[in-house]
Amino acid sequence: MKKLFLLSAFGFFSISASAQIDKLLMEQKKKDKEKSDKAITDPKASAKSSTWLDRGKLYDEIARLYTEMDSSAAMVAYDSFKKAIEVDAAKPGKVTKDAQKYLSNGTDDTGTNLGTALVKQGAEKFQIKKYADAIKFFNVAQEVNPKDTLAPLYGAYSAMQTQKNDIAAIMMESYIAKGGKDAGNFALLAQLYRIEKQNDKALKTLDKGMEVLPASKASFKAERVNVLLDMQRLDEAKVALKELIDLEPKNAQYALNLGILNDNEAAQHTAEIRKLKDASKKTGSSERKIKEAEESDKIFADEIKRIAGLIVKQPKNADLKRQKAEVEAKQKENKTALEEAKAELVKVKEEIAKLGDPTAKIAELTAKQNTARDAAKDAYTKALAAEPNNYDALFNMGVFYFNEAVEMKAVVDAMDMKDYNAKGKEIESKVCGKFKQSQPYFTKARAIKEEEQVVETMKQLDIILKQFEEKKIPCEETK
Repeated sequence: MKKLFLLSAFGFFSISASAQIDKLLMEQKKKDKEKSDKAITDPKASAKSSTWLDRGKLYDEIARLYTEMDSSAAMVAYDSFKKAIEVDAAKPGKVTKDAQKYLSNGTDDTGTNLGTALVKQGAEKFQIKKYADAIKFFNVAQEVNPKDTLAPLYGAYSAMQTQKNDIAAIMMESYIAKGGKDAGNFALLAQLYRIEKQNDKALKTLDKGMEVLPASKASFKAERVNVLLDMQRLDEAKVALKELIDLEPKNAQYALNLGILNDNEAAQHTAEIRKLKDASKKTGSSERKIKEAEESDKIFADEIKRIAGLIVKQPKNADLKRQKAEVEAKQKENKTALEEAKAELVKVKEEIAKLGDPTAKIAELTAKQNTARDAAKDAYTKALAAEPNNYDALFNMGVFYFNEAVEMKAVVDAMDMKDYNAKGKEIESKVCGKFKQSQPYFTKARAIKEEEQVVETMKQLDIILKQFEEKKIPCEETK
């Protein structure tokens, strides 16, 4: 017990002595500070370069060890060393050399280290959210110690807090150029460039990241996909996703994203095909309107001629004159409709001309559509192989088969009775099979997550399959 007591007592006295020493040192530094502050107001003292050099060293120490005395002491130290050089500009001597040494991050046995002092107090400004002041400290710290990575890194963080993304990017570039090798900061710089719509710079940053930090290659490639998508370079994005799948085959998200990209491409081709087909339909519709209007015009002209003949025989017949005026008015309306139909046909033909040869274009787009669909299906299959219970992959695969069925059904719906009797029922059987193929994916997705989209889709699917059952149409499943 005595030994324990003595040790405790020794510890107590040691701490007390240390605290007392710190207090004494603090008091001494306060006196030194007051003396220095007074010296620079004295014309004779302030004219000496040594006054400014000593002041710089003192404030450097305050910044490093007694920051509570002056939260901007490091900047005062920096300005003081500058002033020391300025005072001796006409005749540089030892003081000038010492000041220059400290301004270039040199040190000595006194422990003076301006770069450390500036970074320390810059970090303190950052912590109390004085970001503009922090940036100033970190900028000067970089000037004093060009090799330091902390100053540009924290400078970038400070600039980001005030949405000064251009400054943040410059500082983060400086951090990387000086050898900074944190993967998160490479990604952060790429994101800064993305925000500023400088996607080419974002790609270069990520490429450099892969070169410098090959262990983080997958994460850089994943971010690269996002940049390529921003730039609408979809083919390159798909290639990059395939590379990611090869790197991490068990990552379902990469395969899922590739499937979605191909699905979206297929949907775009579908819309273009529909537009071409609709344009062709519009041509036929306009031509029918013209033909009907021309036939009506002939009928009106004959009727007017007939009534005019009767008026010749009965010039005082007011009813005949009224009939003639009514028919002439209708003929005028019909002529307006005819001109509108002709103008509409011209416009539709111009639209078709811009689209190119509809038949050839539809064939080309259909081939691209099929390729994209096959790629989407393959990607969703890979996603489910990596993660069988992935809700999005299950739902998207269900939608894939469901949409195929809808398009096949549209072909049947567009058939006339003759075509339907010849091959309609056979196609309907395959349509039913496609709807049926989607069912297990939706069922499993719903078991994982009962979201509104899957619940409503399954309700619709149940109604469709029941209709096929009522019509006694068998479901023929195809690949």
